[in-house]
Amino acid sequence: MTNERDWATPVSPYALATLRIAYGILWLQQAMWKVPPDFGMARGDGLYYWTKQMAQYSFLAPHKFFVQSVVLPHFLLFAWLTLVTELFIALSHLLGIASRLGALAALAMSTNLLIGLARDPSEWPWSYLMLMGYSVLFLTTHPGRVLGVDGWLARHLAPADGIGRPWAKALGLLT
Repeated sequence: MTNERDWATPVSPYALATLRIAYGILWLQQAMWKVPPDFGMARGDGLYYWTKQMAQYSFLAPHKFFVQSVVLPHFLLFAWLTLVTELFIALSHLLGIASRLGALAALAMSTNLLIGLARDPSEWPWSYLMLMGYSVLFLTTHPGRVLGVDGWLARHLAPADGIGRPWAKALGLLT
């Protein structure tokens, strides 16, 4: 018979760190196929293709309108923003630095992908829900505190007197 407290046992910090690093590798891999300088615009493939798919299959009218009217006409700006954001998400999770901020960015990106591509017949919407789920997990924990820079920062920049300083509290929200 299992103890009633068994279900409430927290996730191992090393399991969380392993998931965080794997999540970072996933985002890095996804950033690597977004190839500057034109991101597939000349050939109609790559990020440009998927942005056009988003304009076609988005299930929210305001999102569809935004992609068609703002993103596609200014595609290169949004392509660079996408690449930089995905690299930030990847590095924040790989290195365990500003992990919660990286998780927030990942949640926003994953939600955008779900809204834009869930109806695409060649896509598997559950993958976007899974990306969102990991983001929520990392937002509600301190994923970078084990095997990450966030842990080092938390240990070395914490106030010695135990009284929270504003910058230390802000750091705690990010790490």
